[in-house]
Amino acid sequence: MSVRRLDSTKPIIEIVWEGIVSPEQVDQVNAEMEKIASQLGNSFDVLVDMTHMKAFPQDTKEKIVDHQKRLKDMGMKRASVAVGGAIAKMQLNRISKESEHQTEFQWETYDEALAFLLK
Repeated sequence: MSVRRLDSTKPIIEIVWEGIVSPEQVDQVNAEMEKIASQLGNSFDVLVDMTHMKAFPQDTKEKIVDHQKRLKDMGMKRASVAVGGAIAKMQLNRISKESEHQTEFQWETYDEALAFLLK
């Protein structure tokens, strides 16, 4: 799990989820996102790499719904997500519906997800 601002002319924050994500990891990501978002003037895109993630356990899934809502409140304009497996993709679709996240775009690879935000 990691969070960083991409070295780009556009304001993009990268989140990498790996393995089985815990609720504590979601809290850590939220804290980092708040710091970076304020540096970007609270207007940014998010690049999410889920290609090496297994799944969200139930207690984490609830945190991710809140996480997506918080990102919108922090100023996220769009999210471009590289989704690895079918299970993660199904979970992500369900979570996006629950968080009413309408600006999420899903891709097969990290490069496709990044290219979308750099257009």
